[in-house]
Amino acid sequence: MRPSEPIAVIGVSAIMPNAPTAASFWSNITGGRYCVTDVPADRWDSSLYFDPDPAAPDKTYSRIGGWVREFPWDPMGWKLPLPPSVAKHLDEGQKWSLSAARSALLDAGWPTWEVDSDRVAVIIGNALGGEKHDYTNLRAMYPQFERDLADSGAFAELPNAVRERIATEVRDRYLARLPEITEDTMPGELANVLAGRVAAQFNLRGPNFTTDAACASALAALNSAVDGLRAGAYDVAIAGGLDRNMGPGGYIRFCKIGALSATGSRPFDAAADGFVMGEGTALFVLRRLRDAQAAGDRIYALIRGIGGSSDGRGKGITAPNPVGQRLAIERAWADAGLDRGTVGMIEAHGTSTRVGDATELATLAQVFDGLPAASVALGSVKSNIGHLKAAAGAAGLFKAVMSLSERTLAPSLNFHDPNPSVDWSTSPFAVTTELQPWPERTDGVPRRAGVSSFGFGGTNFHVVLEEYVPDRNFNDDSPAEVEVGLPSAGIDTTAAVATDRKSPLRGAVVLGAPDLKSLATQLEVLQQGALRGETPPRRAPAAALASAPHRIAIDFADAADLAAKSAKALQALAANTPAAWRMLRAQGVYLGGGAAGKVAFLYTGQGSQYVNMLADLRATEPIVAEVFAQADKIMTPLIGRPLSDFVFGDTSDPEDLDRLTEQLLQTEITQPAVLTTDEALSRLLALTTWLMPSSKKLKTTSNLLSCCGGSAFAGLLHKYTSADQGMALIWIQTTRGLAPASVCLEQMNLKV
Repeated sequence: MRPSEPIAVIGVSAIMPNAPTAASFWSNITGGRYCVTDVPADRWDSSLYFDPDPAAPDKTYSRIGGWVREFPWDPMGWKLPLPPSVAKHLDEGQKWSLSAARSALLDAGWPTWEVDSDRVAVIIGNALGGEKHDYTNLRAMYPQFERDLADSGAFAELPNAVRERIATEVRDRYLARLPEITEDTMPGELANVLAGRVAAQFNLRGPNFTTDAACASALAALNSAVDGLRAGAYDVAIAGGLDRNMGPGGYIRFCKIGALSATGSRPFDAAADGFVMGEGTALFVLRRLRDAQAAGDRIYALIRGIGGSSDGRGKGITAPNPVGQRLAIERAWADAGLDRGTVGMIEAHGTSTRVGDATELATLAQVFDGLPAASVALGSVKSNIGHLKAAAGAAGLFKAVMSLSERTLAPSLNFHDPNPSVDWSTSPFAVTTELQPWPERTDGVPRRAGVSSFGFGGTNFHVVLEEYVPDRNFNDDSPAEVEVGLPSAGIDTTAAVATDRKSPLRGAVVLGAPDLKSLATQLEVLQQGALRGETPPRRAPAAALASAPHRIAIDFADAADLAAKSAKALQALAANTPAAWRMLRAQGVYLGGGAAGKVAFLYTGQGSQYVNMLADLRATEPIVAEVFAQADKIMTPLIGRPLSDFVFGDTSDPEDLDRLTEQLLQTEITQPAVLTTDEALSRLLALTTWLMPSSKKLKTTSNLLSCCGGSAFAGLLHKYTSADQGMALIWIQTTRGLAPASVCLEQMNLKV
């Protein structure tokens, strides 16, 4: 499966508990700072609402949380068009969104960047809004309280003067603590204005909106941002999450469902007894990788894939559902088009509830089944700052992005006694408890991470991240890395992870002419014959075609395929635009001209393997069989069985095919299997000779060729080469991606 277009993270910002900036937040993460404290006195009086008895009505048994205590705020110094009279009515969350957006934009090169502001989107995840609307609602509801007081019998027994004095004193004291309601109140407190406020202040005219997916809101915003960038709806997106809802009402409600901890945040630990409320924001500036590279942007990390799901019908609307979680994770890796076995870090949802943590880890273990025990770093930033609800995914994303950028694994805190509901001895995951370098992979695959965020209402998201390696990641003009995911077990995800199994291509035709008009005439004759069911014989093209000023090469499966591709080639000739031919290259239709170029054979490496690769040639060519026999002898002591047992088998039995496919995905099998395939083909072609007609000389190739490449090559590798005006045309066939087939030699009309 071809990977989706990578998205570059080119700017980051954060306002978090005990961390007013991105730099201080990252410092707290790497330094293992625990930022959970009691309710600050300037927020609310916990003595009014606290009761250690969970059953006490209208009380909270928890009074700890992760609190933002300071943040940059200087709208006049920043020259924002924000009048003080308007600013004073902004909810703190809207102030955070402006401050953090400005920091992220500056980090990305704004305002001197060459980006059209009409093409910048703002998408922010938020679920509960801020607390300001709670207080303005209290003000609006005061007349009801005043009437209830007046209707009280005991109050009515008091003298009129006393009643008036009490009513006045209560009204004055009550309303003095609450904000006035003006024309700026509603736009200053609505959650759906968070993104609009940023767009207005920084004059950004792409789409702006707020996403609400409960505790998955931030990654829902990211999902929308990535989709829009890939679709070309805009060129840059500011995305992330924000939560500024830590009032007593939230505490009381969460306590009534038993969700909060009164003692602390300790994901994956046996003592985990609930989540700790937190608040904050993290925002990211995103851009398509090709655009970021062209602009010379600093790139923190790449978003390679993202997936979402709903739980469907489960135990309850708020209960964790492994089916939904698994679908989101599998879809994200399928979207990335990468091998799940290459993951090096998981930033888990990790809410610090014993059942929730165990459910999540069991799901992860199923998705990443087959990886060695304790081979993947596991953590949750909630261990530092608590659960940021709508911004939880943004906090986890920040940690993972910075971990990839700095090649560092940060500690997850308060993990002392592992959750007994998890089989840690076999789990692929190990909680990182100390700051350490993130080791480089020995196979050259970039570091990769997954970030999960799950929300009330059964909504789940997972994002796949990859470190940015300059000059390594693909762009529009080079093949993409293609890998396959680990197979599903127990859940039907065929809609999310589809495997494209193509029949081998059998035909090759080359046309040559002195001018494009003559070439079109030949193409029309070819198309008419194909419409009648006629196809050219499978043999090497005439040597003279190598020097033809204009050439077209077409691969085809049968007459119908040849007719369709010929028609497209005729249309492309008429349009005469490079874009049309670029599109056709992916379908196996090529336009060439001028002197013939050199031939290069490529090894495409891990990720392109499939069951029974080279089986036909192994059965008919002794040299190929000999190479596999040598590999079997070398590998048997290392892997316990001959390597051939893992490569070849009965594909008519679906269970056998699935078993063999899964085995081939394991790195210790994949690498020797691909190497053996490469070596077998290299030796075979090194002994292959062909006659160059114009010189009557025999030429021998010692070039190295791998026929098990990726589908980014569109199923074909073919290239002209010349020697003494001669030419050879190399065609490589496909069954799954770019794959070897015995007909490749037949099409070249070569004999060993």
